[in-house]
Amino acid sequence: MSMRRSTRLTRTLTVILAAAAGLTHLMKALLFEVSPFDPTTYGAVSVVLALAALLASYIPAHRATTIEPVEALRVE
Repeated sequence: MSMRRSTRLTRTLTVILAAAAGLTHLMKALLFEVSPFDPTTYGAVSVVLALAALLASYIPAHRATTIEPVEALRVE
């Protein structure tokens, strides 16, 4: 369940990056020494955001699978 949410977040971030690529004419004043359609920059940003989203959800999901359900219920 947690990983499903993270993949949804990753897809949302990809859509946001696509929107950013579409709005480059508004961002030209903010881009210094980078062309508005630099594929290296967009690729690097999308990979970093995807890895951060997946790692941020994988760690708690993995930790949750290593705990016995009975022990987790006893603590609460």
